[in-house]
Amino acid sequence: MTRIQLLAAVIFLVLLALAVAAIAQVQVRREGPSPRPFSRSEMAVPSSELAMLPGGDVLLEVRVDGKGPYHFLLDTGASGGGRINQPLVDSLGLKVVGQVLAGDSTGKNRQTLSIVRAPSVTVGAATFSDVNLIARDLAVASAGRNVSFDGVLGIELFQDYLLTLDFPARRVRIEKGDLPPADGREILDFESWHGVARVQVKVGDLAVTTDVDSGNLHGGFVLPASYLGKVALEGEPKVVGRRRTGFNELEVKQATLKDPLQIGGLVLQHVTADFIDGLPHASFGQQLLARFAVTIDQKNRRIRFQMPSQAR
Repeated sequence: MTRIQLLAAVIFLVLLALAVAAIAQVQVRREGPSPRPFSRSEMAVPSSELAMLPGGDVLLEVRVDGKGPYHFLLDTGASGGGRINQPLVDSLGLKVVGQVLAGDSTGKNRQTLSIVRAPSVTVGAATFSDVNLIARDLAVASAGRNVSFDGVLGIELFQDYLLTLDFPARRVRIEKGDLPPADGREILDFESWHGVARVQVKVGDLAVTTDVDSGNLHGGFVLPASYLGKVALEGEPKVVGRRRTGFNELEVKQATLKDPLQIGGLVLQHVTADFIDGLPHASFGQQLLARFAVTIDQKNRRIRFQMPSQAR
């Protein structure tokens, strides 16, 4: 090999190493925290309160680009800014700004969907600008519900505020401020998966990582089927039906827990649990959350569970 060939080979290897390093850096950045799904948020008052509309869901009146009101579900188990029905996208003339691979927690049957941008989304007194929403036909997602809806508000839309879902009072509150530090009783720290709160609870002595999912209308305490044999039950689990997500239909087995469910300092006895195959972790659905006023502080990753007698 001549000196010129050797020099060319060295230069090639150096450039190759730099290219690999650049690719690795891009991959690391992609694995980081998800970007904000809006450019800014504004609320002129310290607190804004809305009524949950009739129908058994966390259904709210929302304006998109100053138009409406439209009916949107508030889903604490949905990451990002939210979802919007394709017919409404067409009616409002919202522009496509990207694509996303979307699915449910099973990871099966994912679909590539368009991301559109709404100039503004207004919920109560809070207005969010340049909101990215996933566009899809929501007819499948509304199957089995008592109401139809125009979209879904994702949990990360409210990351600048305290968000309270007061199920017994059927109210939603958006507030400026922070929750006090976790005390392990009423206020807990949580892990965040794209904004979705994952709390540590206990069934007897067994620690269970659990999502807080207000979008799960029919679920109470939902466990992966892999927990069968790990938790003590009062009877044999029975198949009670099938549950449809936006992407899959899943068989549901049900049984009553023999051991108490402990959420911080709250102890719940004889809790009915749903066991679903393919889920990676547990979740609280509306049937269990209906007992509480739940406040989520995404900035500090804290969550408060209050029974009606505790509410301030």
